[in-house]
Amino acid sequence: RTPPRRYGFADTSETLRHLIYLANAEPAANKRLIFRIKRCLHCHVGARASQHAKVDLAATVHAFQLLFLENVTQKCEIKSLEKTVRIICDYYQSRVKQAALEDVDKGAAKELQLFSTRREEDPRLAAALASLSGSDGPDSGSNDTGRNGGSMGCDLKDLADDVAACSSSETLEAIRRCQVGRGSTSYAEARGESKEETEERRKKELEVEESEEAKKERELIGKALGSVMG
Repeated sequence: RTPPRRYGFADTSETLRHLIYLANAEPAANKRLIFRIKRCLHCHVGARASQHAKVDLAATVHAFQLLFLENVTQKCEIKSLEKTVRIICDYYQSRVKQAALEDVDKGAAKELQLFSTRREEDPRLAAALASLSGSDGPDSGSNDTGRNGGSMGCDLKDLADDVAACSSSETLEAIRRCQVGRGSTSYAEARGESKEETEERRKKELEVEESEEAKKERELIGKALGSVMG
């Protein structure tokens, strides 16, 4: 979670409206990637449907944004409007995490890019970034967005106190449930499998992965990524 004040947003509602704006402004190929490719088995939270606890959150969006969400929900056959919102949040969160896995500074830069888009003239953004860098104004501070308080969302103390943060056991459980990396050693260790049990499980999983239905899904993903990546 990124505190709204970190980028000068008034509240959670304004932060959500910004993410919806980003999604609505994406090229058609990107929208297909976001909304039409089912990621229920390997979403950012690393859990299957109904295995990740959800909380109710009230937010206010513009009427035209609500119409956009309703159209996407209907046309893409998404279960609910709330799920459409979660898909948007998950997509952009995963973009930041993907960059951060390569390099923390790149993750910080990606998050800053997302929350700064079309806000160049918003004085609240400049003031918020100046405050984070410990400067007195937007032109007097460091432009560092690295490990020591850049734009990743919180410092180490905030992270430790974050009620949404996963404990070590919860992380292992997420790995165990997750559909990504099911052939990896870490996945087998999280499940507590023997070598023989892993081989038997993978044999069954490969049958599913090599099915015609799975091949069609991969083709759809390949087309979407091909369109996005050129």
